[in-house]
Amino acid sequence: MENKIKIIGVCSIVLGSIAALLCIIPISSGVFFAVLTGFLGTICSSIYIFIDTRNEINTKKITPGVIGLILSSIPIVLILAVIVLSKINH
Repeated sequence: MENKIKIIGVCSIVLGSIAALLCIIPISSGVFFAVLTGFLGTICSSIYIFIDTRNEINTKKITPGVIGLILSSIPIVLILAVIVLSKINH
């Protein structure tokens, strides 16, 4: 069980990192792929957090699932910030 949760934790961090890096790419399709990758990272992170909480495997407050969830949320936060700034300036 611990090997599976480690693999899921690594996948969530990797997908979250890819999503965060794709936000930096200045082409418009970069954000599209960042949102898709962030969605997959959010799913992996949610699975990790669910299994970790249910089986009480990791007792730390900051786990790979939480880190992956934060990284996967960056594209959505960026899109929301752009929308809010465009509404303020318009």
